Amino acid sequence: MVVLATAEEKSFVPSLLEAPDESEFGAHKNRPPKPNYTIDTVHRLKETFRASDKLFLLIGMDAFADIAKWHQAEALFRECEFIVASRPGYSLADVANALPESLRPRPEVTKPFHKQAATGDLVLPGVTIHLLADLRQPAAATAIRAAAAAGKPLGRFVEPAVAEYIRKMGLYK
Repeated sequence: MVVLATAEEKSFVPSLLEAPDESEFGAHKNRPPKPNYTIDTVHRLKETFRASDKLFLLIGMDAFADIAKWHQAEALFRECEFIVASRPGYSLADVANALPESLRPRPEVTKPFHKQAATGDLVLPGVTIHLLADLRQPAAATAIRAAAAAGKPLGRFVEPAVAEYIRKMGLYK
C-alpha cells in the first residue's frame, strides 16, 4: 500500500523493512503470518543506526490512545521518542493516561490537565512525547479501517489505487 500511495512521489523510496520474509510465502501458506510488532521493527531499524542517531515514532492520537495494549509498549518508549499527531477532543491528560501503567503519572498529577489541549512536549521518566497540534489531516487510520470494514467508499481517504488494493485484498474486514 505504501508503494501505491507514494507512486507519484518520485523522491520517496518505500522500505521493505516490514515486508514478510520469504518463508511466509512458501510451504506454510496455510499458517497465518506471524505478527509484525513495532518493537521488532524499531530494533531492526536501530541496528543500522550510528550511536548518535535518534529515532522518532510518528503516530496519530487515535492510535496512541491504545499504545498501552501494544506488544512490549514500555520497551518501545525506551527505544524511541514519540511524535503524536493530536486530534480534536484529546487533552494532555488523555495523552498521559494512554501510557502503559508503569509509565503513567498518578491520576492526581494528570487531573489538572483534562481540559488542556494536547500540545507541546510531554517529558516523564522514561517517556518523551512531542505533540503536534492543529494537524490538518482529515482522516485517521482508524476511520479508514472502519470505512473499509463497513464496505464504504475510501476515495476521500486514500488514493484510488490504495482503495482498490484494500477492496481487492479484503483488508480490514
